[in-house]
Amino acid sequence: MCKQWSFLWFFLLLLSVRPVCAQAKFVTQLSEKEIGKNDYVEVQFMVQNATSVESITPPPFTGFSVVSGPMQQSGMSVVNGAVSKSEGISYVLKPHAPGTYTIAGASALVDGKPMRSNNVRLVVNNSTSTHPSSPANPLYGFNAPEEEPVVDEEFALRKNESAAAHIRDNLFVKLEVSKTSCYVGEPIVATYKLYSRLRSESRITKRPSLANFSVYDMIQPDALGPSREVLKGKAYNVHVVRKVQLYPLQDGSFELEPMEVDNTVGFLRLEEDNSRYSMQQLVDAYMNGVIGGHQEDQKVTLSSKPVTITVKPLPAAGKPDGFDGAVGKFSIRADVLEKQLSSGETGNLQIVLEGDGNIPLINAPSVSWPAAVEGFEPIVKENADHTVAPMHGNKVFTYSFSVQNPGVVTIPPVSFSYFDPAANAYKTIQTDAILLNVKKGKARRASKPGIVAKEASSPDKWLYAGAATLFVLVVLAAFFLLKRKKPAKSVAPVVQESLPVIPEKVDWLAAARASLAAGESQAFYRHTEKALWNFLSEKLSLNASQLNKTEVSRLLQSRDTNPLLLVLLEEVMNDCQLALYTPDHSEQDMRITLSKAEQFIAGMEG
Repeated sequence: MCKQWSFLWFFLLLLSVRPVCAQAKFVTQLSEKEIGKNDYVEVQFMVQNATSVESITPPPFTGFSVVSGPMQQSGMSVVNGAVSKSEGISYVLKPHAPGTYTIAGASALVDGKPMRSNNVRLVVNNSTSTHPSSPANPLYGFNAPEEEPVVDEEFALRKNESAAAHIRDNLFVKLEVSKTSCYVGEPIVATYKLYSRLRSESRITKRPSLANFSVYDMIQPDALGPSREVLKGKAYNVHVVRKVQLYPLQDGSFELEPMEVDNTVGFLRLEEDNSRYSMQQLVDAYMNGVIGGHQEDQKVTLSSKPVTITVKPLPAAGKPDGFDGAVGKFSIRADVLEKQLSSGETGNLQIVLEGDGNIPLINAPSVSWPAAVEGFEPIVKENADHTVAPMHGNKVFTYSFSVQNPGVVTIPPVSFSYFDPAANAYKTIQTDAILLNVKKGKARRASKPGIVAKEASSPDKWLYAGAATLFVLVVLAAFFLLKRKKPAKSVAPVVQESLPVIPEKVDWLAAARASLAAGESQAFYRHTEKALWNFLSEKLSLNASQLNKTEVSRLLQSRDTNPLLLVLLEEVMNDCQLALYTPDHSEQDMRITLSKAEQFIAGMEG
């Protein structure tokens, strides 16, 4: 009987103890309570006896570099038949300096309820010796990863501390350039960066115009995450706001304008100003509910300092006759795409320029066609990597041509000149001569769809024929009216003062605008190209045979035309030519092309 009562009491005792053992606990543990200033310490945040752990959020490790972590931890133990499970995360830390530190507890969501682990105290002494066998160095036997600077965010303010001074020391915009002096056409990399040790939301309110440069973005906005940089001993989170490469279009001194950024900075304003306590101690006191505090937002506009770039003119000495502004280092090759060609058929000469430099600004090389060959304006395709400076890639020029008579035709070498900044010298390269054995074909003149001959690329000949016909009809009508009119009495002639004739302003792009409004992209690009040729014909007093890109470019440069206008003209012409092969264009694309055409005409008329 006694044995039965003893067993019953033991069973009841187990029932009373079990709930206590199964209660969830959340603890912070250190591998050592005291370490040297060059040692490592492992901190663990462990949840014990929980059914589920939804999340664990570590505290800020102020005063430490995170060498490794977070690392998942889990385990199970059986003591006197009782099963205990644990789950958590751990970090390996290295102290910045000797001192006594309080590492705050972590927060977690355990079995659907919030929990917080205990704070722990760590002493870092001034000893420089490290014992590899000691538990204080949990990385013994492994190579420690390279430490990235840890940014101690200055998010807390004492009761009477100035927020403006705090922002000035911990948040700013900086413009970095790869160099401040270069040649015309030689690239400069400009990087706008936002440095921050604060918790802020930023928005760009003013972008620099970067006038007098051809601008190419090297990264997309928000393509890169923040990096870490150390300035004057302080680590910052660095956000690249914009990174571009700039190709100067003319010589002189030019200022890269500031970029302006609006920022909303969030602070924790503590209700304590006792200088005897460190900021970390005050933050710990706030986290433990000992002192109060509130959120405070400050708005500030920041701008970078302007940087002046000195652009040197390209040397006059040794400049080749055929030099057209290419700067960098290039190679050239040429080939005829057709393996066999008959008279009357259209062939295609492809010239490829490849290398590093101002590829988008390179114009088509001049081809000296033989007398028996008729060449057309080239189609241009560009493939350049904008993420490197100078750009690397190629530019492909495809010239259509036709040969009317059979026989052996020689396309002479095509020369190309460029300035090499590294060698500080001009260089001229050329292709090999190409021999064509043209067979006899049908006596017809071939034309490639979308390829326009020099004559066809000029203003429509039917326009002149129609104008001439209209003029003849007007003269004939006036003649018959005068014959039918009765002779009048002789009267003294009345002398009238002639008034000056005010020329009516021509809207060269009226047809293009109408096509844009109707949503007809093909007609839009056709009318835009025709408008520019008509405008250039009148502005430069050119006849039909002179209306080609090479001649127009030569005349505009001889008149010291602003290089920006030459770039605009080249871009609009390329847009119009490429539109022949890519029929689908958005309204935004057409508006951009129209705007560039308007700027070109306005600049030439101004």
